[in-house]
Amino acid sequence: MSVRRMGRWMYPVDERILEHLDDTNWATPQTMARELEFAQIDADERTIEKRCQLLIERELVAPVVEDSEMVEITTWGQAYLRGDVAADMLRSYP
Repeated sequence: MSVRRMGRWMYPVDERILEHLDDTNWATPQTMARELEFAQIDADERTIEKRCQLLIERELVAPVVEDSEMVEITTWGQAYLRGDVAADMLRSYP
């Protein structure tokens, strides 16, 4: 069994976002904020939006359409969830 290797820059909500997108294919910060799994960790829409931007910079998620709030998990995000890649190994693009 592989172990996920969180990046020092990651928060627990980041894993919830990745897991949610892996289950649903795509979502927006607004639709995620309505889900119980995010309410249980007090993650509101603004928090999820900020975390999605960081996940986009690290290529763990990507906009479904350019400049859209709809995001989907990338192959890097799926590799992270499987424990195949360490999040700190992924680059950030300013």
